Amino acid sequence: MTSCQVSINKDHVAEGTKLMSQGDYFNADLEFDDALFIDKNNLDALRGSSRCALNMGYNNKALKRANKFIELRPDSSVGYNDRGIVYQVTKDYEKALADFNSAIEKGPDYPTVAYFNKAESLRELNRFEEAIQSYNIVIAIDNKDARAYFKKGITFSKMGDKDSACISFKIAKDLGDPEAGKEIDSNCN
Repeated sequence: MTSCQVSINKDHVAEGTKLMSQGDYFNADLEFDDALFIDKNNLDALRGSSRCALNMGYNNKALKRANKFIELRPDSSVGYNDRGIVYQVTKDYEKALADFNSAIEKGPDYPTVAYFNKAESLRELNRFEEAIQSYNIVIAIDNKDARAYFKKGITFSKMGDKDSACISFKIAKDLGDPEAGKEIDSNCN
């Protein structure tokens, strides 16, 4: 590959990333596709394209891109976390859980994100105690994660443990979660 091609490729990834951050997933994906046309193994373009495809509802494309990333970097936790998110969106929670466990095993790239996603999958599988344990790991890493407290409260509610749910919702509200107040109003008074 010539230096000109590398420069063009980096520009497509940068432009795709910029467009994606603005919510323009369609044009961002076109940029990532251009980068992949130049270098089919561009990891940043694969990830970007996967995320764009998922946001546009092209789940098969998102999965294909995530699989390619894993094929190229099987030692990286990033690809497993990304593919797990695709599986969550498609409601294949067992596969999502397996990928989040792989992400956790592979390394510390996204420890709170992978544990949070694992907890979400466990909750969807009605494995509530295990979900609580994963939310607790997120909270142990970042005790100001309002979303983890909120989702932990939702999980306690599903378990029928109103007192624990209300405690979690209160902490989430105090940390700024916008939905926690609604749960307190409807479940804790």
